[in-house]
Amino acid sequence: MTENNKPFWLKNMIVLGHGAPNKIKKLGGVQGRCACIWSKELGYCRINPIPHGYLYDWELIDVEVIKPNNDGRENTFMIYNYEKDWSKMYLHIKVHKDDKGGRINLLKTKRDECISLIKSLAIDSFSDVKDNKRSFGIITPSKVEGFLERNKETSVQQKTLFGLDDLDGLIMNQKDYKWVPCIKYSCSAPCSAKNPIHKSKIVEWGCYQWMIKNPNNEEYCKKVFDNLRINQEGWENYLLIGNTRTYPKSYIIVKVIRFKK
Repeated sequence: MTENNKPFWLKNMIVLGHGAPNKIKKLGGVQGRCACIWSKELGYCRINPIPHGYLYDWELIDVEVIKPNNDGRENTFMIYNYEKDWSKMYLHIKVHKDDKGGRINLLKTKRDECISLIKSLAIDSFSDVKDNKRSFGIITPSKVEGFLERNKETSVQQKTLFGLDDLDGLIMNQKDYKWVPCIKYSCSAPCSAKNPIHKSKIVEWGCYQWMIKNPNNEEYCKKVFDNLRINQEGWENYLLIGNTRTYPKSYIIVKVIRFKK
C-alpha cells in the first residue's frame, strides 16, 4: 500500500443495492459481491468485495476502504485488507444496530423517509449519468419491459449444470446461469441519448437467488419479473443503474427499487 492510499472509513452509508456474486480470483474463487451505498455527504459509492450475509439493503453501515489502483470509476472503493481478513470482515464492515443489538433496517423503521429519499434521487436520465461519467444514478422509467436473454458468458459449471435435477446447496456465480434477466426502458426525465429505449441486464442479487431454485427452466425464471413488480398496478418502480469496470460507458441495473403505493 502506498503512502497516499491509506485506509479510511465511509460512515453513515445507506445500502441501496447488491449485485449478484462473482468469483474472487485472489481468494481462490470464493464468492463476493459489489454493493451500492449512499450518504448525503458523499453521494453514491461502490464498495467490493462483500461476503454473503454481511450487508442487506436499507441497512446503515460504516466501512473501511481504500481506493483501488485498477478501477477508475467514480467513488469506487475496495474493502481494506479483504484478502487477509475475509473470514473476519466485521473488522472493516460495521452495521449500525438499535438499543437491543438488532440490525437497523431503515425501510422498516423509516419507510416514508426512504421513499422520499429515492424520489428525490430519481431525477436522472440515462444520458445524464453516462455523459457525466457517473458511477450510479436512479431513473424513474416511463416504460418498462422485462425479458430473459440466453447467457452469452460461459463457465465450466454452466456447461455441466444443464440437465442436472439435484440443485440443493448449489453455489452459482453470474456466469453460471443459463438465463440473464434484462429490462428495456425509457426515461421520464429528458434524455439526449440517440436511442431513447435503453436495454440493460439486471444484476440484482435477489433475482439470481430466485432463479437458482430452477435455473434451467425459462418459464420459471420469467417469474422473476413478477417479484420485481414490473408493470404491476399499485407499485412504483425505480432503476438503480451502475457502470461496469471493463466497459465504464456501459450500464447495468443494480437494483429495481420498488414500493407499494
